[in-house]
Amino acid sequence: MAGDKNSKDHGIGKYHDLDLKADVNEQLNEVYSNWADSYDDDNDNKLKTVSQPNTVAMLKRHCTSTDIRIFDVGCGTGIVGEYLLANGFEHFDGTDPSLEMMEHARKRGYENLLKLTPGEPLPAKDNSYDSTMCVGVFTHGHLGSEGFPELIRVTKPDGLICFSVNEGVWESGKFEPAIERHSKAGDWEVLEMTKQDYMVNEGVQAFYVAVRVLVC
Repeated sequence: MAGDKNSKDHGIGKYHDLDLKADVNEQLNEVYSNWADSYDDDNDNKLKTVSQPNTVAMLKRHCTSTDIRIFDVGCGTGIVGEYLLANGFEHFDGTDPSLEMMEHARKRGYENLLKLTPGEPLPAKDNSYDSTMCVGVFTHGHLGSEGFPELIRVTKPDGLICFSVNEGVWESGKFEPAIERHSKAGDWEVLEMTKQDYMVNEGVQAFYVAVRVLVC
């Protein structure tokens, strides 16, 4: 993460000190359980996180219709859902490891909220969704590019996957080579890959990527 600005003043400081040699999933579950009630305020007012509107705007740029089914992977408190609704999308489900976070998402238009178990397949059938989104999940101590195959699996051929990657893990996590491997394998076609603001008050940016799943 770029610096540690004011991290003690908001929830993001809770995972700066993750013990990566221990069970990270268990630690993250505790972090988000404790953070759930204050997450939205930290996101909007202290961190000024803009990954949610940026990723939804990217989806809309490449989408020909708002009448599609969307899967929000790592939905948290459902901020992505709030922006989906504001942009005319009405049919979307969410999944997250934290039940406490998802309780807040219930007010934001999700048709279904499903428990996600780290290390296990996503709770969705193959080719279930017209678009899959993964915002703020590819970051420090969370999920790496090994998560790409599951995003592809649950997305229909010719469907869209839109995701963000924290700049701090872009190189160390070898995300660009992984994206290229999936392109060469014929899994997807990259439509957009840009670097923009992520957490404005932290001075952190992210890579925003939109791909179209190819017919296999």
